[in-house]
Amino acid sequence: MPLTTKKYLLLLLSICACSFYCIAQTFPVEGDKPAFRDAGMSFKELNNNLNKFAGTWEYQDGTSKLTVVLQEIADFEIGSALSDVIVGNYIYEENGVEIINTLTNPAPSQGSDDIYHIEMFGFRDSSEILGFVQDPIRSKWTLYSLYLDYQPATRENPQTQLEWSTRIREFYNPDGDVDAAQALRVPRLLTLKKI
Repeated sequence: MPLTTKKYLLLLLSICACSFYCIAQTFPVEGDKPAFRDAGMSFKELNNNLNKFAGTWEYQDGTSKLTVVLQEIADFEIGSALSDVIVGNYIYEENGVEIINTLTNPAPSQGSDDIYHIEMFGFRDSSEILGFVQDPIRSKWTLYSLYLDYQPATRENPQTQLEWSTRIREFYNPDGDVDAAQALRVPRLLTLKKI
């Protein structure tokens, strides 16, 4: 049975639409995401929520200081997908002694995976993002989740803040290495102020 011109055009349009859908799937960064991330998928920031996390943030008490520098990057590669993300690095000091510095000393190997030690790519809501923080020494064995909760300036508190919260996500030590440590060398819970 021969195809009419109308049926042929409809079939051709269907094939083109299906091909386009398979090649370039774009999803919002905010909200639920597909359980898989496949090549050609792209996660875009549509509501300007990532921008408020970018900048330099600092925590300081009598003995310790954490300085975090975050930036927004479009189309960051996560597996085989692309996503708009917040990435960054940090310096942590105790009693004036530098414990970790990923700003000027990203990592011993300086490979492409060692450029950023903070990668934030998930949203819980418009003010809380989640991702990972790496300790250049301890991340060999342990994966740490990081939650950043944005708190805008208010009349009571005129300075913008980020609540920083870390958790151990995974501990991996197949060889029973006695030097393996799980504790992140940065405080687990603190409040950063934008500077």
